[in-house]
Amino acid sequence: MNTRLAEIISGRKTFFIVPDRSLLPENYLEEYLSRGFETYFIENDKACPLEKKVDIILRIFKDSILFFYIDSTIPGINWSAFISKLQKQYGKYALLGVLYVKRQTLEERLALEKHYLYDVGIQCGCIQLEYRKKANFGIIEKLLYANQAMGRRKHVRALCGSNCSLTFMYEGKQYTGVVTDISLSHFSCTIKEYCNLKQYEKISFIQFNIKGLHIRSDAVLFMIRPSDTGTLYIFTFKNKQGENGLDILVKQLLTPKLYEIMSENCKSILNRLFYKTDMTNSADVSSPA
Repeated sequence: MNTRLAEIISGRKTFFIVPDRSLLPENYLEEYLSRGFETYFIENDKACPLEKKVDIILRIFKDSILFFYIDSTIPGINWSAFISKLQKQYGKYALLGVLYVKRQTLEERLALEKHYLYDVGIQCGCIQLEYRKKANFGIIEKLLYANQAMGRRKHVRALCGSNCSLTFMYEGKQYTGVVTDISLSHFSCTIKEYCNLKQYEKISFIQFNIKGLHIRSDAVLFMIRPSDTGTLYIFTFKNKQGENGLDILVKQLLTPKLYEIMSENCKSILNRLFYKTDMTNSADVSSPA
């Protein structure tokens, strides 16, 4: 497994299995990213059975959380039996949870909670969603926080390709570089020519092209270290007030682009595994583009 692929697979990810998008719209996932949560939707389709998709996710993304929307009707799946089987097979390292639409009576809700939390033994909760999708944003955010879905990183990094670059002026000379990864707090890059940057030095007006998105920000050099692709420069973003982080407008522009990059990276791996005819070696996947 190459380094890039290992980086994409690592880190805690949360997968919502066949969610009701009228209750939990996909644009919420970008907002959760800005709060440090890497989340994805997994849908059912005829080309790859849902059981196979879930099994692949649990085998490839070891540090993952899965929430099952049990009010979805999937041919051939009994949610109770399916989740019970997964809990027995993967319960030592996988975290499973259940979502469902608001029930009419308290007795129904308590019965569901008893079954999944105590009988089945899932660890991430049995959570009732409201009919109003605005209320569900906060419910899911609290759920993610309670289950430590952020993992070890406060800000999720998007691994970039050759279509992410930067330009800046330093000591009267223009430098260009390739952005290797970027988050809402930091980025790292390689610079094409030797640059005598000093640690903790501030660079103003760095111009970024992040897969077609043009933004500008100041940054402070945080660390320099060697890498397989050359010297890696790691920067901390600085806003106009001199504080760590991006200006609000830049952050609003960058967040959906980060999610786009991360989603493409993750789903490119999953799609290659979901739709392979031979799954005897599911870890053998090529690096995403």
